[in-house]
Amino acid sequence: MNWKEWGIISQNEQFWKDYEEKGILKALHIKDYVLELWFEDNYDVSIYELDFSPLIEDDPGKVFLFLKNKENFKNAKANYALLWDRPDENASVDIAPECVRFFCERYGKVIKEKSKKIVC
Repeated sequence: MNWKEWGIISQNEQFWKDYEEKGILKALHIKDYVLELWFEDNYDVSIYELDFSPLIEDDPGKVFLFLKNKENFKNAKANYALLWDRPDENASVDIAPECVRFFCERYGKVIKEKSKKIVC
């Protein structure tokens, strides 16, 4: 789990063809760098638990460096994207929901999958 992996996927146009992300509905801090994340899925939700420590401990870049402080990290919230307020800079930083879902589906623990529709 690293930023470079996401970078490769995000540049692949085939991955994004006909892709529509509904967004993150809720982010709950569980412990350390672990969040429970609720994604909207066409009148349903998918829920994952994801440990962000590999991303935070990897070189997160200057923008996300403040998240190494667990007190800052635990203030995650969802508003379509996953975001953290930076009151000291009068700003926020975010991670796109497509990126968060990518890591959840690859490395997260599934808490609830979206319902499978039965087609007759």
